Amino acid sequence: MGDVSERTLHLVVLLAFASGVLVGWQSNRIRRRYLDWRKKSLQSRLAETQKKLDLS
Repeated sequence: MGDVSERTLHLVVLLAFASGVLVGWQSNRIRRRYLDWRKKSLQSRLAETQKKLDLS
C-alpha cells in the first residue's frame, strides 16, 4: 500500500464513485422504461377485458 500515491488513491476512489453513480442512473432509467411498458400493457389488457365484458 505504501507504493500507491495519495493522488492515485483519490482518483481511483472518485472513479469508482462516478462509475457507481452512472450505473445506478442507467439501471433506474431501464427500470422506469420497463415499468412504463408494463403499465401500458396492463392498461391495454384491461381495456380489452372491459370491452369483452361490455359485449357479453
